[in-house]
Amino acid sequence: MAQKTNDQIILEQIIKERCAESGDELTVSEYFEIYSASEILKNYDLSYDDISYGIVGDGGDGGIDSIYTFINGEPLKEDTPVNTNQRKNHIELIIIQSKTSASFKEDAVIKFRESAQDLFNLANNPDDYAARYNADLIDKVKLFRDSYAKLAKTFPKIEIRYFYATQGDEVHHNVSGKVQKLQEDVVKMFSGADFSFEFIGASELLEMTRNVPSTSRVLEVAESPIGTTAGSYLCLVSLSKYYEFISDSGSLARSIFESNVRDYQGSVVVNTGIRKTLENRDSENFWYLNNGVTIITPKAVMAGKQLTIEDPQIVNGLQTSHEIYQYFSPLDNHEGDERAVLVRVICEENEEARDRIIRATNSQTAIPPASLRSSDDI
Repeated sequence: MAQKTNDQIILEQIIKERCAESGDELTVSEYFEIYSASEILKNYDLSYDDISYGIVGDGGDGGIDSIYTFINGEPLKEDTPVNTNQRKNHIELIIIQSKTSASFKEDAVIKFRESAQDLFNLANNPDDYAARYNADLIDKVKLFRDSYAKLAKTFPKIEIRYFYATQGDEVHHNVSGKVQKLQEDVVKMFSGADFSFEFIGASELLEMTRNVPSTSRVLEVAESPIGTTAGSYLCLVSLSKYYEFISDSGSLARSIFESNVRDYQGSVVVNTGIRKTLENRDSENFWYLNNGVTIITPKAVMAGKQLTIEDPQIVNGLQTSHEIYQYFSPLDNHEGDERAVLVRVICEENEEARDRIIRATNSQTAIPPASLRSSDDI
């Protein structure tokens, strides 16, 4: 038996300690599924409940311990609305197998291929495989398939990413050699899909764990902002730079919206209006037609045209932010769009004052569309 590396020993200790501290009466194997999924999906800013939602590892899992679908950067659940009117969409399917074993095995990749042939072939009905696969897995697969079917007419960009995580070290060529057949099957079923497969061992998991996301973000402003003695700022930010501010590696940075009491409302009248304004680049400048965004922070520092914001929380402008993200995320080139959004950066450390600001910026009198008819031409 091969001697364990230092990384394997350290990772094993971390898993045992964190499992004991979790207090959820999970086995080490069950905790490792949550831990590895959390690290692999770290850039998606998912909550513990979001991670747990995708765990399907149980009897009849087809080698799949967790499975997640993202539509335009948003995690897909049963109650998530899918906008079939949006022209450009990005679908990500992430499949993970997590084993506490000290090596990578061929059987894991073979199971991936078998489950893909059974469940992701659109000619098959997933319910016909209920005797072979557990209900949680079938439900998550149907979520992906249903959303793909709804958005197929928009010719979405599809990414299918497999991860095989263990506490192992090296990957034998016999194991990695099995991936080619899986790729061929997946690409045949979803033509044009981007396929990737990663082996995540002890060293990679430790590196992910050490990579603690920074709590500060940089916002590049279009013009010199108006500053106050309290360290707050009023500024214009180009739409493309604001998109970069609210994104992490192409995914929406969901953690900066945690303080916003309003969830994204999908295709309501206001959001449809924002979307049409974004799509019409020849219209008035965006900030003429939009109330803008309010960010609360304990500290903001200006250097040139870059505003470094510590632990930013977008407390007003969630709908605007989502629409800007969805408009720019499918675009390969964000340059050339000179339109801007108005951003208020308020520095406030006092919790009670922050709460008052959140309530005030989200207390708006709803104006029904019919009330705006008075401004129409006769």
